[in-house]
Amino acid sequence: MRKVFIFLSLLILMLSGCIPEPEIHIEGVKDGEVYVKDRIIEIDENRAGEYTLKLNGETIQNGHTVSENDDYKLTITAKRWWNEQTKSIQFEIDDIPPNKPSFKDEPKEVYYKQAKFSLEKEEDVMYKVKMDDKPYDINNPVTEEGEHKLFIKAVKDNGLLAQKEVEFVIDNRTYTRKAVDTFKHFIFHSEEQQDQKVLKWTKNASVYIYGNPTGQDREALESYFNRINELLPIDLLIMESDIHSTGDYSLSIFFVPSHKFKDYGFKGDLENGNKRIVGFAAPTKVSEEGILRSIIVIGTDTDQRFRKTTILHEIVHSLGLYGHFNNNEHSILYPYNNNMVTELTDMDKKMIEILYRPGIHTGMDESDVERVLKTRIKE
Repeated sequence: MRKVFIFLSLLILMLSGCIPEPEIHIEGVKDGEVYVKDRIIEIDENRAGEYTLKLNGETIQNGHTVSENDDYKLTITAKRWWNEQTKSIQFEIDDIPPNKPSFKDEPKEVYYKQAKFSLEKEEDVMYKVKMDDKPYDINNPVTEEGEHKLFIKAVKDNGLLAQKEVEFVIDNRTYTRKAVDTFKHFIFHSEEQQDQKVLKWTKNASVYIYGNPTGQDREALESYFNRINELLPIDLLIMESDIHSTGDYSLSIFFVPSHKFKDYGFKGDLENGNKRIVGFAAPTKVSEEGILRSIIVIGTDTDQRFRKTTILHEIVHSLGLYGHFNNNEHSILYPYNNNMVTELTDMDKKMIEILYRPGIHTGMDESDVERVLKTRIKE
């Protein structure tokens, strides 16, 4: 009897050595992975032997497709005779990208002294932040004066991403109360200023010259626009073309006899006593963005010396400064050209600077301008 028992034991040991272990080989999903597309779960049946597949506790068949967004646990049991293997694979399907990065406070176009940003962070989302193309800790305020670009990328475990770019300026310029009040009075309380709202160019504009300008007129135009462009965030560029432009962002300058002004839209009296209109400027198309088209008309029947003053005077008007400094003969915006001014005063430049500074927009009223400039007023 003892010999039989020993024989059977040896036989079992021999047989067990001949029976291969079950192997679990799964295609379609891996442990710890996050997927954004449907997954097909497949098991190598030849290597597994007898097997069961359970997904979140429910039995599934080989070739099962998983498509719903969720967390999953796949449990596999494989068996050959008395040899058994068990394996678990956890994975996730998530085809939803992260939300576009947002802030607790909406970013501003212009900051004074420093800019601070506070992200609204989403759970299980990693954020990568760059400032001016360099890695940046968003918890630190930005203090360097000038233009900046903030770039934020939100990335989920599924590899999907969303991003946001914010351009802003730190501008530490200040103004006296007198300069701000002068600007507001000029824009909002001048008889000549149209609509009593801020109006200006917001993009580069092409300048076209028509009619019969003299060589000195052309030299003056080139010199004046070069100087004006140094004061602006945009450029007014003289174009070498005789074709009449009807496109947006264009400034057309006509040199014609003054008796033809009404042909170009002038609606007032050309003469008033001993005073005579020798030039005018007016926007011809505006939008919420600002000036789209404008004209300047210069009388060719005036003395060349006075015409140089008239040209600069009307160019400054065309920027959106349509009023006059009636009591300042030194300003280019003095309403008469007998002062023969061909330079901008500091106050003239300050009016242009305030009008074209960031944060001052077409359509603003007096209270808007005061609100934007209030923190910058230094006595």
